[in-house]
Amino acid sequence: MTSLDEEFFLLSQQRVRALEQRLSRIALEELAREVMARLAARGPALEPDDPSHPQRADINILCQALISENPSEAREMMLDLQADGYSLDLLFARYLAPAAERLGAMWDASELDFMQVTLGVGRIHDLVRILRDHLPATRITQKEPVLFASVPGEQHSVGLDMAAELFRQRGWDVRLLIGATHDAIMNEIENISCLVLGLSSGGRATAEALARIVHAARVAHPAIYVIVSGRIVDREPDLVNLIAPDSAVKTVEEAIATMERLSGAPTQEP
Repeated sequence: MTSLDEEFFLLSQQRVRALEQRLSRIALEELAREVMARLAARGPALEPDDPSHPQRADINILCQALISENPSEAREMMLDLQADGYSLDLLFARYLAPAAERLGAMWDASELDFMQVTLGVGRIHDLVRILRDHLPATRITQKEPVLFASVPGEQHSVGLDMAAELFRQRGWDVRLLIGATHDAIMNEIENISCLVLGLSSGGRATAEALARIVHAARVAHPAIYVIVSGRIVDREPDLVNLIAPDSAVKTVEEAIATMERLSGAPTQEP
């Protein structure tokens, strides 16, 4: 099993502080609570005598490590669990999920301040990304549905509509959501079990909604592959990098190339 890299903890702290400068505090709070809620929902109900059931003290130690100024604390704890034979599923569901829930409770009780919680959530989110990288690579066929959606609040959808039609002509089963709410997009992801989510954003005005969907989708469905398109890719490349989708494309041709890479085969010409 590949060891977890210390560098991602350092980068997560920098990313949180950079996002704080680019997004509103309210947006970051919503993002943090979204990640915590969706992670907590994934945690399975375990019997107290389950040998893999972590002790409350273990979760508290992990929470303190996640908000520590010393990034090696959380890294070493995860490495120790790996060395004990814990699978990625167990690390995800029985440690990260309860830790997220615990951070939220400590936040609500004013035991942690905003920056401590966002730092901890940022590190958890990066851990989810790393654990996701250990899953089999995303592979799709043209029979599997893909979801294209405009980010909530986005006013311009012509480009997305045209892209969806071009993909349909090439044989893809494209589901299109225009003007949908955050919850409607997340529900559609669940309902059609899509492995690819294409999001379109015009720029800073919908960047906060974009960040929330990307984080929520990745935590709720770790195997999902997120592609971001639209003017935000040209206008706000640094912000897109902070939001960290799997791919950012500027043209339909780039999107087609990405889908071909995921499918392992050229798409059929219309």
